[in-house]
Amino acid sequence: MKKKERKIYEPEQDYSKDFQIALAISLIIFIFIFLTVKSLEVKPYKPKGEVETIVEPTPQELEQIEEPPPPPKPQLPVEATESEEAAEEEEDVEIAPTTEFNELEAPPPPKTEEVYEFYAVEVKPQILKRYEPVYPEMAKKAGIEGQVFIKALVDETGHVTDVRVLRSTNPVFEAPAMEAARKFVFKPGYQRDKPVKVWVVIPFRFKLTK
Repeated sequence: MKKKERKIYEPEQDYSKDFQIALAISLIIFIFIFLTVKSLEVKPYKPKGEVETIVEPTPQELEQIEEPPPPPKPQLPVEATESEEAAEEEEDVEIAPTTEFNELEAPPPPKTEEVYEFYAVEVKPQILKRYEPVYPEMAKKAGIEGQVFIKALVDETGHVTDVRVLRSTNPVFEAPAMEAARKFVFKPGYQRDKPVKVWVVIPFRFKLTK
C-alpha cells in the first residue's frame, strides 16, 4: 500500500483563500457584537455615599393640634413711686384748649424770569466777541452763496443759551451759522438797571471771494 502524501502548507499560494476566510469570520463577529451591544442598557453610576432625602407630608391630625398657650406670669405688687404720684396730680390740672389752624398761609408765588425782545429793553445787548461761521465745503465747491438770520437768546451774563433759525436762503448754511452764534459774547441788556434775558437777531452772510 502506498502511503498518502501530506500536503505541505504554503502561505504564498493559500494567501487569498485565508484572507477571504478571515474577512468572513471578522464580519460575523462584528455583526454579533452590534446586535448584542444594541440591546444593552447603560445605567448611570451612583456613588455609594449618596443619601436620598424623602420628605413626607405632615398628617392632618398633627396639623389640627394646637399648642396650649403659655401660663400667665405671676404679677407682683408694685409700690407707687413718686413719679407716678406726681403724674396723678398733674391729671387734675386743667389744660387750655389748643388752637387749630385750618387754613395755612400759601407761600408766595415763584418769580418768573421774563425774557425781552431786542426792541423792548432800555439798554440793548452789545456784541463783545464775534465768530465767523465755517463755509460748507460742498457749497464752496458748488459755488453756492447764501444768508442766514439766527435768533439768539442772550442771558444775564452775556452768553448765548439758545439759538433758532429765523430765516435762511439755503439749509446747507443753517448748521454752521447756529454753531457760530452759540460762541458769541455780548454785553447783557438791562431793564430797570437789572440785567435781563434778551432775544437778538444775528445775520450771517456766506459769500465767496473771487
